[in-house]
Formats: sequence, structure tokens, C-alpha cells
Amino acid sequence: MKNAAQGMDEEQALGLKLDSLARVLYLHPYDSTERFQGKLQPISHKSIQPALVICPNAMECQTFACKSRSLQQITSIRDIPYVTLIKETITYEDVPVLTGQCAICKTKYSADHEQAIEGEQNTPSRLYLNSAKYLKVGQASWVDRSFSQAVWNGLYSFHASAAAYTKYWNNSFRRNLTVQSKQVTWRQIWQAFVQESIRSIASTSGIDLVLQDGLSIEEVTKEAFDVLGANGVIRVAGEHSCSECTQEYKATADIISSSSAASANNDEDMQVDDTSVQMVVLDGIVTGPSVCASVRFQFKIEGLFIKL
Repeated sequence: MKNAAQGMDEEQALGLKLDSLARVLYLHPYDSTERFQGKLQPISHKSIQPALVICPNAMECQTFACKSRSLQQITSIRDIPYVTLIKETITYEDVPVLTGQCAICKTKYSADHEQAIEGEQNTPSRLYLNSAKYLKVGQASWVDRSFSQAVWNGLYSFHASAAAYTKYWNNSFRRNLTVQSKQVTWRQIWQAFVQESIRSIASTSGIDLVLQDGLSIEEVTKEAFDVLGANGVIRVAGEHSCSECTQEYKATADIISSSSAASANNDEDMQVDDTSVQMVVLDGIVTGPSVCASVRFQFKIEGLFIKL
């Protein structure tokens, strides 16, 4: 090797290369005359972080009639909205949101949905994109899929309520917020849970969910269940039964405390239609075994049966 011929090993050669690179980048404490200029300051990762932009995944119109026509930005530069974006566990402020539109069919393309005008009455419809990277969870709040999937898994795995998960996230990750006065609200957590549930179930079922545009979150859940559900059962949970989600009904608990002994006497007067018992979630408090979406729910709480 050439370096070996000069009596230099690989570590010394690498050191000279790094020293030359540091000089080119002005990351050297000495000037051209080898005069010490002072200690270098640490590199700020905040100053070199990427500029985040929420924009559509599509770069051209997806309708067949338009034949891959390019999209146009429908909002002028001065009117582009700047929102709060939660990416994993870090919150970013003043992130621009861009929306494209086809000049021919007038279809609007956003980061999490597409809006088209259909029918003779020009009724706007919304296509919920299963491949969306970011989801809108508030008037000026967006989250990435890592955040929404964490909410989705938390509410299912830990059977937590939206309020309980909100408190958990604010207590755990609020230190990463750039604006300490802002907190995640339970409405945003519930919105993230619904949006992620719709896309996860639709993707597994091979369905592109299309609903009327402008629906409230309550109406979205009802309409989505009508499309993704079949006779009251979500398609991906059909014909499913396991020991975790369904257990045999017991008229008497294995362990009876003095406080529940009085309520147990009233069980004989109650009529039980089903023999399967599931859990109930009361603001994050779980009673009973794991939950499953494939069967009807029947709960027993202090001698009271509730059937959903």
C-alpha cells in the first residue's frame, strides 16, 4: 500500500483524512497560521434537523380520465396553514400542510385523504388513505403513524381509555415538547385511535373506505362500521374465538369478598341469555379477561349484567 510505503499505518492515514475534512468544514480550532482560535462549540442538532412538510403522497392525479395529470397547489403561499406535528414522541411546531388539486376533475389530494366530487348533485366524498404517513387529529394538529399505532396498541393491549392514555403520554413525553404549555388532549387521542383503527381494518380487509366528506367523528365511526362490519362483526374478526377473549360464565366468583356477598344473592333473580363473558373498560379499569371484537359483549359488574 502507498500509506505503508510512507511508513504510515491505517489509523494514522484515517486521522489525516479526518483532519483535512475538519479543516474544509471549518471545524478546526486553528487558523491557517496554526494559531489557536478557541474551543469549538458543540454541534446543535436542532439547527441541522430536516424541515418537515405534510404533503400528499401522490404527485399526479390518480383518476383514469385525467391520465396522470400533475397536481397544483391550491393554497397561496401566504395562506398555507402551519400546524403542530407529533412525530413519534417529539412535537414540532409550525409545520406547513400542502394540498394538491387536479385542474381537470377538481379532486383534492391531502396527506391522509382524497376528496372527490361525485354524482349529479356534486356531493363531495372522502377516501381514507390506508397508506397515509400522517393523520389529522385536530384543527391544527397532526400525528405520524407511529404515534397513532402506539395509541391504537395502547388502547387495545392495555385496555386504557382515551383519558388514561392522554395522561400517560403527557406525563411521559411532554418534556420533548418545544412549547411546554401545550398538551395532548383526550379528543386528539380518540381521533388518532379512530383514524388508525379505520385504516388498519380497511387495509387488512382490502377495502378503500369512502365516506361522505365533512362527517363528525361520531358519524365517521358509525359509517365506517357499516362498511367494514358485516352483521355487527368486523370482517377481520369473523369466526374468531379463543380462551383469552371468551370464557365460560360463572354464577359465583372463585373468590367472594364480604362486600360482594350481598350482591351475589341477587344473581338468581337475573336471566342470563349467553354463556360467554367478556371484560368491561371503565376509564382504563379492566374487569374480566381480554376483549375480542368478534362476539357480543356481556359484562357482570357488582351483580349487574350489561349487554352491548
